[in-house]
Amino acid sequence: MPIGHLSIRINTRRRDHHLWLNNGGVYWVHYTLHFDYRKRRIRRSLRTRDLERAIEFRDELFAHIREHGEFVATRREDPGISRLLVPVSSAVAAPWWVVGA
Repeated sequence: MPIGHLSIRINTRRRDHHLWLNNGGVYWVHYTLHFDYRKRRIRRSLRTRDLERAIEFRDELFAHIREHGEFVATRREDPGISRLLVPVSSAVAAPWWVVGA
């Protein structure tokens, strides 16, 4: 799987930029990863109904992706799936966004 790099625009006037509220009241973050001269639109649940926590989680997630990247499966391997890269040192206390945490 190639490693994707974050490609986002920051809108300082809208603190909730990249955040979406679904019908169940849970916030989701939407962002784009670029990899191997391609791009993939990622949607990830933030598992919260609180806007302030959603903003905090989004900022943590983006900081993590900027530093470590994110695995992006090719459509043939596993369509629509991406995996965050988690450093070995933080594997003991995995962050909230790690799959299965």
